Amino acid sequence: MSTMEEEQEEGKSSSTVKSVEVTVQILEAITEATGPVRVTDLAKRLGMTKARVSRHLQTLTSLGLVDRAREGEGYVFGRKLLKFGRAAVYRSNIVEISRPFLTDLRVSTGHTAILTTPTRGGAMVVAAVPNPFEPGVMVHPGMVLSLPGSPAARLIHYFERLKPTPPRVEENLRKYGVDFEANASGNGLGGIAAPIFEPDGLIASTVGVILSSSLLLPEPDPGLFAPVKAIAQEIQAHYAEGATSPLMPR
Repeated sequence: MSTMEEEQEEGKSSSTVKSVEVTVQILEAITEATGPVRVTDLAKRLGMTKARVSRHLQTLTSLGLVDRAREGEGYVFGRKLLKFGRAAVYRSNIVEISRPFLTDLRVSTGHTAILTTPTRGGAMVVAAVPNPFEPGVMVHPGMVLSLPGSPAARLIHYFERLKPTPPRVEENLRKYGVDFEANASGNGLGGIAAPIFEPDGLIASTVGVILSSSLLLPEPDPGLFAPVKAIAQEIQAHYAEGATSPLMPR
């Protein structure tokens, strides 16, 4: 290969790498947004022309990685990207680590045990070990638990420093090491959840149980919290030992 051909190949390679970088930046912007992202906003954020951003978005749309918003202007995640994301979460290291501990939690408490990870608007169940003899509890991977009733969603909201801060979370963490809600879903079911952190202190997931609200009323028995807290510590030790958040009350 001649020197000129080598330079041409290097130029193509550099251009390809740059296109990948721009693609990642666009997907990151859509990830961090609370709604559809407009071309104008993307161009301003990335310091590029609207025409260049539009070309990238057209390619991503044709690949199914982004979609046009159904209402109004802007772009959102495409179904294919959501599919990739779900597969990554379900096969992630923390899910595999947690499976036997979720079984232990279900056996020790007699209640449905769940693992959740952060998702837009709440906490997504990524693994669950149900108690088949517990009526009214139907939890499956992919279910999203939302604010304000879900303690898992509240913990994620709190540790991601989102506003407004959910009530009672810091108080419950300081007093019990977990968050809980007596009527999390409005159907007579309550929940208990404890956080698990990444090595850098960001929240990775929550582990907890779903149980009858009557067990948390009028005042919760701290003995209900101990197994959840203990399992969270076990998972933490296997996933990222010693990791914690600066927001975790001492």
